[in-house]
Amino acid sequence: MKRLKLFPKTFLVSMGLFLALIVLMHLLIYILMPRLYLDQKQQEASESLASLEAQLKGQSLSQVRQICQRFSVAKNVNITLTANGRDDYFQGFQTINIVTDRGKSADVDVVKIADGQSVDPRSVILKQSSLKDADGRKLSVRLLVNVEPVKQAKLATLHALPYTVSASLLVALLFSYCYSRFITKPIRRMAKVTTLMQRLEKGVQYSVESSDEIGVLGRNINELYQSLWQMIRSLEQENKRISKLEKERLVLLRATSHELKTPLASLRIMLENMQLNIGEYQDRDRYLAESLAQVDRLTKMVNDVLKAGSLAENALRGEKKLRVDQIVAEVIDDYRLLAKARQITCRLDLAPTSVKANYDMMRHVISNLVSNAVRYSEAGSVVKVTCRQHRLTVTNKCQPLTQAQLQRVFDPFYHTDRQVSPESDGSGVGLYIVKMLLEAKGLEYSFSPVKQGMAFTIHFS
Repeated sequence: MKRLKLFPKTFLVSMGLFLALIVLMHLLIYILMPRLYLDQKQQEASESLASLEAQLKGQSLSQVRQICQRFSVAKNVNITLTANGRDDYFQGFQTINIVTDRGKSADVDVVKIADGQSVDPRSVILKQSSLKDADGRKLSVRLLVNVEPVKQAKLATLHALPYTVSASLLVALLFSYCYSRFITKPIRRMAKVTTLMQRLEKGVQYSVESSDEIGVLGRNINELYQSLWQMIRSLEQENKRISKLEKERLVLLRATSHELKTPLASLRIMLENMQLNIGEYQDRDRYLAESLAQVDRLTKMVNDVLKAGSLAENALRGEKKLRVDQIVAEVIDDYRLLAKARQITCRLDLAPTSVKANYDMMRHVISNLVSNAVRYSEAGSVVKVTCRQHRLTVTNKCQPLTQAQLQRVFDPFYHTDRQVSPESDGSGVGLYIVKMLLEAKGLEYSFSPVKQGMAFTIHFS
């Protein structure tokens, strides 16, 4: 049974129930119904006799006979009236099983009617009573109700049993088949749909046609499949993001290795000449200071590259709701001394602006933008930071970049030919890191010339 599919299992179960119902119905018809019929006839016979007695009381003998005649016809009963040793018969029905005493079976008590006539008690119900007429004569009344039809019905039922059973089985078979097909139809459709879903075919959906448990299950399956596809798309996007980050990191590492070759070679030459005490390199104090400065620049470059890789890897981890305006205020405090040294004023226009992001990533992006704005602004100018309407804009006064410079400004280790101050000499990866982090987060950005300067804008919606 457990190995059967749903349709044959449902068919067998429903067929079994119908068979049990057929057997029960036939048993009820053959056994219980006759008993109920006889009980009803017994009650009717008692009521009929009581009614007859009520009509006969106080009547003369001739009136009694007339009443018995009318009553037998009206109630379809046979009445035997005994008066003065004489029997009068009033027949309401003709079909009665008359037997003789000699012909009775050993287990059957016959019912005497009159003149030696007897009947099988299984075919009639006998009720009798005694009363007096108007003249005070004693009367005996016997009332017979015919129940022979129920016996005939039982015999007819037995004869018709093979046909009724066969017809019932045929109906049961047809109904069980139709019922099983109807019940299992949505399950079979659901099985086909889930098979297609298992193959991850796009656009597959179970058509819900009801609000019952099957309909609820269908809706749950659709929602589950949609969630699965959302998860798949998210994973695909994540894979694309990771693949892009890996490519960016590879580009950064290649650029870093190329960028390190020249200063390392220069540093080696200086140290070797200092070791050999050759020419101008005899001034060791001077060239030691230059070597240390070169090492500091290389250290800063390597640290920036390592930090960029770490931030990019964790860009989407540990995300929470952040107040961008609050992060801007924190970053500005870090650069107030540098801005004051260059006589630069930081003007803030901040409104509550929220974004779901990694705190370190977002702070690093804003810090790089503010750092570039302060370092590359003209002395005595204003750096304006605006944060409102789901947008952050950092504007500084400087010589606007050309179109050719804008096409390369996000390349790693790219330096423009402008040199506003000694402090502006960075590693050359600041904007590249900003670009990589913003693209990893999926935020739109722009870096474009404005009136007498440049503006970097990040969109948070």
